[in-house]
Amino acid sequence: MQTVAATSIVPTGAALGAEIHGVNLARDLDAETFRRIEDAFNQHGVVFFRGQAITVGQQIAFARRFGEVEINVNTQACLSGHPEVLLVTNIRENGRYIGLADAGTTWHTDMSAYACPPRCSILYAREIPSAADRTVLGDTIFASMAAAHDALAPEIRTRLAGKRSTHSYLAKMMARKEAVGLTREITPEHLSKTPPIAHPVFRTHPVTGRKCIYVTEGECTGIEGMADAEALPLISELHRHSISARFQYRHRWKVGDVLMWDNCSCQHLAVRDYSEDQRRLMHRVTVNGSVPF
Repeated sequence: MQTVAATSIVPTGAALGAEIHGVNLARDLDAETFRRIEDAFNQHGVVFFRGQAITVGQQIAFARRFGEVEINVNTQACLSGHPEVLLVTNIRENGRYIGLADAGTTWHTDMSAYACPPRCSILYAREIPSAADRTVLGDTIFASMAAAHDALAPEIRTRLAGKRSTHSYLAKMMARKEAVGLTREITPEHLSKTPPIAHPVFRTHPVTGRKCIYVTEGECTGIEGMADAEALPLISELHRHSISARFQYRHRWKVGDVLMWDNCSCQHLAVRDYSEDQRRLMHRVTVNGSVPF
């Protein structure tokens, strides 16, 4: 049994993120240790554990401590026998990708075009790409939407208070296709499960109560009660503000990292600076969340 005495939490020093030391996720966590982990997650938005060696079952079990596990709509990219685990990878077998090679390659928050977006995603690094000089590639950049909201000009917060923005899965995929290309097919089944939906422009974190910017350029197609000529420039302005360097933490992966992020309080970008022959393999488990308010 993992006990709380061995656990320490070290903030990254950036606007979000903390490393948790002294936790072995292959062992059972006592209630107090888990409480400290969950508190750190709610406070910092991103937490990570280095040097983990866990099974698929152990990753799923850890995720279930945070809530019900989501089955991703891209079932063709899930681990065989384990639909809870999405493969985020550029590895091909028999001429096709075994998972999603384009996942996260534009700024976003996971599955925001759902009526009930996920609480968090948990990524386990199995293989990490590197350059010939051993420089690690494939970083992930996170940006704090809570810090970004707090730094908004008061007149913008007042102007958009109570407003809702429309999130579109199709728009997100088309924007990603234009920006970096897609390696997946957008099927009618996917689209039928993800019709456009409106969420608050400023979402309230269900635990901390902090307001968070909840719009992404390209994915958000309008603001209720506004003409597009007014709404789209505002969405673009909010997006550029949100991903400013001062709100970011950049994670340099190591094999064995387990990292989880809060889909309410942060956005993220997977840096695609590696080639097809530089293998990257991540196991992602996503936990259901609550309706944004």
